[in-house]
Amino acid sequence: MPNLTFDQITQPISADLDDIERILIEETAIQYDFVDQAVRHVVEGGGKRLRPILVILSGQACGYSGDDSYIPAACVELIHVASLVHDDVLDEAPIRRGRTTLHSKWGNKVAVLVGDYLHARVLNMLVSRKADDPALAILSEAAQAMCEGEVIHAYKSGDFEILLPDYLDIVSLKTGRLILASCRIGAVIATDQSDKIQAVASYGDAIGTAFQIIDDLLDFTAEQEKLGKRSFNDLREGKLTFPMIYARQQCTAKEREKLEVVFNTEFEEEETIHWIRQLIDRYQVEDHCLQVAQDYANQAKLALRSLPETPARTALEHLADYLVSRDR
Repeated sequence: MPNLTFDQITQPISADLDDIERILIEETAIQYDFVDQAVRHVVEGGGKRLRPILVILSGQACGYSGDDSYIPAACVELIHVASLVHDDVLDEAPIRRGRTTLHSKWGNKVAVLVGDYLHARVLNMLVSRKADDPALAILSEAAQAMCEGEVIHAYKSGDFEILLPDYLDIVSLKTGRLILASCRIGAVIATDQSDKIQAVASYGDAIGTAFQIIDDLLDFTAEQEKLGKRSFNDLREGKLTFPMIYARQQCTAKEREKLEVVFNTEFEEEETIHWIRQLIDRYQVEDHCLQVAQDYANQAKLALRSLPETPARTALEHLADYLVSRDR
């Protein structure tokens, strides 16, 4: 299967995404200029809109062609954006997607309240849905899982001995559950056939893990300009992620001891960064991460084989590969 660019994959649904973008702007507008500027800063702050794309493509792969998925797709994106705002406050991150973070520009209080406002807008937007709409339960469960993941990850911050299964459980809650929810929402709007819903859910579960592994890797390997945020940020924040857990498992006792010192101290020195990069190269950490992520992407594509062969299914398959090969 040839590798396609992100724009090539999403071009067939560009009109759908334009409508969702319009909904995002209209539904988050607020009459107070100062607050509106802060909200605009994050809602219009870039990003690929991966989760709305998954809602649309999953629905189409299950046979749906209407616009009833637009509001839930916009809600998924707002939940995601709100989580980024709160994450940046917790991590004291100065840059996100190449732009000054909200808390850096307006302060922590404004940032936290804007994140809360976006969650409130999601609740308001969902009021228009039918009471028995399965999308409501899917979104509420995903939002709860994300909060649980954040709490556990905060508790585990500074834990140099964190085990890989425990880490994957945390990122499944923090990141994977909303990606999975995006796929399920598209499917349940399209059909009540459990086999199709399960196929799309399995796809979402697998690409959620692949996405996070690559996200972790890019923190160490991507150019800061492309990444749109400070590199090596996870390690600076005392978070041992997939690449460093693997490096910790492979390295010598002496290297492990030094890595733990780096993990437990503040660092900015070029020498330290150079040493970590050498460690990554020495134990082929990048190759390992790419292979594991591709294995998950292949699982995702395999899960879709029970669905009819359609342009939407093909787009989802290409998207799984893209998420592994992306450079930001």
